[in-house]
Amino acid sequence: MADQYSDPVTRRNRYSKLQGQLWTDRSSFDAHWRDLGDFFQPRRMRWSASDRNRGDKRNQNIINSTGRYAARTLQSGLHAGLTSPARPWMKLTIPDQDLSEFGAVREWLHVVTTRMMTILGVSNVYNVLPTVYGDLGVFGTAAMFLGDDPQDLARATAYPIGSYALGTDARGVVSTFVREYELTVRQVIELFGLKENGRDIDWSNLSKTVKHLWDSGDYESTVEVCWLVKPNEEHRRDRLEARFLPFASCHWEKGSSEAQFLRESGFRNFPIMAPRWDITGEDSYGTDCPGMTSLGDNKQLQIMERRHGQALNKMVDPPLVGPTSMRTQKTSLLAGDVNYVDVREGMQSLRAVHEIRIDLSHLGENIRAVEQRINRAFFADLFLMMANSDPYRGASPTTAREIEERHEEKLLALGPVLERTNDELLDPLVDRLFNMMDNAGLLPPPPPEIEGADLKVEYISILAQAQKLVGVAATDRFVGTIAPMLEVFPEMRNKIDSNRVVNGYADMLGIDPRIIISDEQADAATAAQQQQQAGAAQAEQAALVAKSAKDASQAQLGTNSALDRVVEGFGG
Repeated sequence: MADQYSDPVTRRNRYSKLQGQLWTDRSSFDAHWRDLGDFFQPRRMRWSASDRNRGDKRNQNIINSTGRYAARTLQSGLHAGLTSPARPWMKLTIPDQDLSEFGAVREWLHVVTTRMMTILGVSNVYNVLPTVYGDLGVFGTAAMFLGDDPQDLARATAYPIGSYALGTDARGVVSTFVREYELTVRQVIELFGLKENGRDIDWSNLSKTVKHLWDSGDYESTVEVCWLVKPNEEHRRDRLEARFLPFASCHWEKGSSEAQFLRESGFRNFPIMAPRWDITGEDSYGTDCPGMTSLGDNKQLQIMERRHGQALNKMVDPPLVGPTSMRTQKTSLLAGDVNYVDVREGMQSLRAVHEIRIDLSHLGENIRAVEQRINRAFFADLFLMMANSDPYRGASPTTAREIEERHEEKLLALGPVLERTNDELLDPLVDRLFNMMDNAGLLPPPPPEIEGADLKVEYISILAQAQKLVGVAATDRFVGTIAPMLEVFPEMRNKIDSNRVVNGYADMLGIDPRIIISDEQADAATAAQQQQQAGAAQAEQAALVAKSAKDASQAQLGTNSALDRVVEGFGG
């Protein structure tokens, strides 16, 4: 296998052919994406590498910006609900729940999670994720790259729709990515031409065109570059070189007749996160999303808004008709101005061609209904439920029960897409960041109890915890029902594992694991308390016996005391 693909010319031809095939497979989505971009996000499209740094007007189709606001609300709501930088949204754990509660294991998992959150905070990941959520909601497909960075360890990039193509493996998971983009000659030299000393230029991988532009001083001239990431046919577990890693990564100059690559490297895991809102069968791209659902409504809204403006314009500035004698006379329609007209028989002054009496209230109601449908498609009413129920805005105060029910409604509506987002965006993101930290030596040595064990990600974001609130409500009801019964049936205490109740509550509420002590420490503390209570009870019993003995020894007979009567009773 390795010999078959060892020739660079052969690989370059195969990769170029693969790029063309992926571009052809994607072409059927282009027209739909153009419509979505024109009406929701005009500047998130890039159909050719030359679209870089173009500031032309692209929002000519948007008159009413409700759709743009709804898309912005969705991306902000998903970012705050899934990956908020203001609070922890994930934690590492292991499948064995009992082992995960072991003190050393739990501490190691918490330390690693904290370090990962710190790296995410100092990198630009939180700046890129909202863009990814926006593309996901409008176009149904998004793409993000997480790569190494010499300063922040990790750096993310979100790619505009139209600039890349995707391919999936037999499991339906995105495993192939190709992109066309534009770099200046200076950037090409910095990325692919500098030697290890960072000063000298290695021209062996660069084309003659780039060298000529550099020598002539055209540093800002542009070069089109192709980048392909795919499963590596030459992958070998016994080789550590980048060329033999599980995923191959190749850059080359598009249109260059020379066969060399700008760079050949590889990745241990797929560096592209390509979430899709919903898919149909074996499709590589998302086939449904809020933007696709509400595209017709958004188009209708623009037409209705245009007609509304035309009606207002005719009412304010109607077309006029007047006598021919006024053709050469200067006419003014300014407020307070005077037009002099000689009114004769059969002649009259200026007047409207037709009376404009349009009832715009019904049109306004229809516009508001369409806007509401667009907001519902983007879940804006759910993400803004607290803002919309603000009593200072005239709305009635929302009760705790209403908020809880609205949370359940949000989960019903967003549940499927949240699961897909976890699977195609957040899981790969956390896995790649963990591997990057491991390669950089930023992970502490794991305890021997989990040596070689698989790790899993547990999400504790606002939306993830809202999904768990159903379990919290059930536990609350169970504990509230059992607690009064313990006074009548104290033996029921033996049916409840208090440690598991507390651990379950903490897990569902996302409590910092350092607040909850381990089961071993809790059991030891309980045993010590029971021993202390038993000792105190024995001491109290001994004191009572001693007091009784003392009282009996000091009792006097012959005074008709209780002791006298007892003695008399025995004597009788």
